[in-house]
Amino acid sequence: MQIQQFRKKYGVVKNVSDRGYVSNSFHCHVKEDISPIKKQDLENRFWNLLNGGKIQYVKYPVSYNTQAVKTLVNRAMELGFYEGVNLSLSYCDDCGHEELDMDICPKCGSKNLTKIDRMNGYLSYSRVKGDTRLNKAKMEEIKDRVSM
Repeated sequence: MQIQQFRKKYGVVKNVSDRGYVSNSFHCHVKEDISPIKKQDLENRFWNLLNGGKIQYVKYPVSYNTQAVKTLVNRAMELGFYEGVNLSLSYCDDCGHEELDMDICPKCGSKNLTKIDRMNGYLSYSRVKGDTRLNKAKMEEIKDRVSM
């Protein structure tokens, strides 16, 4: 695992390797609770310094104003970003209840859930029929996400 290799070489570094995963390059950390515009502005400072990894992700609730998402994507394009829109969703396989994020269904109490998240640029199931499909580090990162 990448974090173990890093710790072996450099030790535990506060805000770098003190979690179960490593954060990504110049992007704002997944735990930051900031607006999409603030995120675009902060990451824009580094955009032209790099040749690769030039994608920016913003996490929106499924119920987010679609016109606002269009406006924010257009703003990102004007800044030259390759903008990724993350719409996470959890649903109960027993009763069909849907929410942005849940570990136990508030309607029926089931843990038999499917959770869809973006991971490494691709949509992925973090849970299918209640079972985790990603490794421990990826699950820890998803748990920490606020606005990414």
